[in-house]
Amino acid sequence: MRKAVHCGSLESERYWREEDLAALPSIPDARALAIVQAMDEMLFVFCRSGDILLTRHGMDQAQYDYLQSLKYSFKTNMNPLILGAQEPDTDQNALNVFELLGRLGPGQEPDRLIPEGSLLEPFAVLPGTEEAVRRYKLLPGLPDEQTVRTVNTKTYSAAMRDRLSLPNIARIVHSVEELLQSGQELLEKGSFLIKDEYGVSGKGNQLVDSDRMLRRIAGYLESSRNKDKRIRFVLEPLLNRETDFSCQFHIDAEGQISILSVQQLVNHGFAFGESHSPEPTLLETLNREGYWEIMHNIGRELYADGYHGDVCVDSMLLRDGSLAPLVEINARKSMSLIKHNIDRHLKHEGMHTCLIQVPLATMGEVCYGELLQRLEEAGILFSPAEGEGVIPLSSGTLQPQVPSRSAGSAKGKLYASLAYRNEDRKNRLTGKLEESLLRNGYTILR
Repeated sequence: MRKAVHCGSLESERYWREEDLAALPSIPDARALAIVQAMDEMLFVFCRSGDILLTRHGMDQAQYDYLQSLKYSFKTNMNPLILGAQEPDTDQNALNVFELLGRLGPGQEPDRLIPEGSLLEPFAVLPGTEEAVRRYKLLPGLPDEQTVRTVNTKTYSAAMRDRLSLPNIARIVHSVEELLQSGQELLEKGSFLIKDEYGVSGKGNQLVDSDRMLRRIAGYLESSRNKDKRIRFVLEPLLNRETDFSCQFHIDAEGQISILSVQQLVNHGFAFGESHSPEPTLLETLNREGYWEIMHNIGRELYADGYHGDVCVDSMLLRDGSLAPLVEINARKSMSLIKHNIDRHLKHEGMHTCLIQVPLATMGEVCYGELLQRLEEAGILFSPAEGEGVIPLSSGTLQPQVPSRSAGSAKGKLYASLAYRNEDRKNRLTGKLEESLLRNGYTILR
């Protein structure tokens, strides 16, 4: 079996965005970006025996050793991928991992790690992916980058509802005038969302609940920051959601569609909070409503448009009992697919799992190895023998590398999977995890 190379930049939408596209108001956050860049460590869950994982910053040796003890057998770089002196003026943090790989000097660590003829398994196809395939002599066969860019837009998801004759509440606007007119009409019935073409994970979705806020956004779009830029947003009434969930499926190169999983989500606002296995009542609803056939239809349309690979479709169950099967299409891997692959690896009967994130801050340097040791001493670090516990999924996100970090607290996140037999055991794990983090010098941010 051919070896596969796994890598990617998880904030893919950042790199798909066209430069001439107007953006909603936002505050740049270098610390948040640093956390996202370190999340590529979690792609180890897709590795089979002998595969290669390339990460931007390298993996902590203690984390690598721990994952090996869980029977994850892969190779990875321990040192960061850093451009040499030949490109002194390049902003390395502005590059996605494939652009970075394409610019590394000859003889650096990836050259020694990547066997010629390997298969590339990206989190998503991004600018620079095809160049990386050529440079490292990997197997071709990924979908075209422009196709991937198109099918990941919010306007594509909105148009897909019409193609499949699904209820479509979206309005697409192409000017400030259209934004004001449609927005004022929507406000007559309640709050609404402005969705950026490439918005994701709580960013690029602007809740509008007043005419004053609508006009403030319109003024921003007319300001010098967006001069001569194209306006293209999706407007949707705010749905009264009961349950967020997502479906993960795969389209192979011949168009065969395989449903992989459904994961129920606990979101914080519009951002990811937790992913766990679906309740039986939700699955009963999906069976009754013909949800699986809708997912297959989405897959067939994506394939007809030139896409194949991993797909995550966000869906909702509303408080009135109705189903919103297609909220948006993410033609890439996803956090919920990461959770699904952890489940596949564990294979413990009667065990529940969930994927969580814990936002943290610390005033000084902390040792990741000490955290693993503390979790073990507390009796909650997962081991195959115990079959229950906390599985930390990344080391670099706890204290990510931020360029020119100023004095003060450093922010990070712990991403972890919990394996537990019942809700009482889950609560016990969560409590002991927080206690261990506090004792290791972290402050938990709520």
